[in-house]
Order: sequence, then C-alpha cells, then structure tokens
Amino acid sequence: MVLIDGTLIATQRRTGKADRLNYSGKHQHHGLHFLALTDERGLLIWISAARPGGTHDNTAARHDHVLAHLRAAGLGALADSAFAAWTTTYSTP
Repeated sequence: MVLIDGTLIATQRRTGKADRLNYSGKHQHHGLHFLALTDERGLLIWISAARPGGTHDNTAARHDHVLAHLRAAGLGALADSAFAAWTTTYSTP
C-alpha cells in the first residue's frame, strides 16, 4: 500500500505569458506541482518531476503512468478525491 498526493510548491510570479501555466487557481498562487508516493509511515518512495502549478493531480499521475506502475508492482494506493476516477482497486478516503 502506498499513499499518493500532489502538492504545490509556491514560487514568485515571473513576467511573461509563459508563467500563466504556473498559476494554480485552487491555491491562488504561482508555483510548481509535484506528485509524491510514500509508504504507510510517510517515507518517500518516489517524487515526480516539477510540472506547472496549474496541473491537476490526476493529470500528473496519468503522464507519469503511476497507475500502470502500481498495478505492475501489485501495490494498492490510498489517495484523496483528486484520484476518484481510478478503479476500485485503489481506495480513496
């Protein structure tokens, strides 16, 4: 069993249109999005590369093929409602 969740690491706003992707409407702040997998004790197993702050957790997991890797390893995942689209193999609180 692993725990999976995404987090926004706040950054300062840069100038230019390219920075618009780094704005998270949910957090009302600019930043970079990371997806992390931990074990039951909270020890880090894996962390994704930085993505634009506006990236949804489920989108980041899809791009990194997290679900396929978990299935291949025979692991279950405990996730929040951002991952509600995943199959019943994976439970969400």
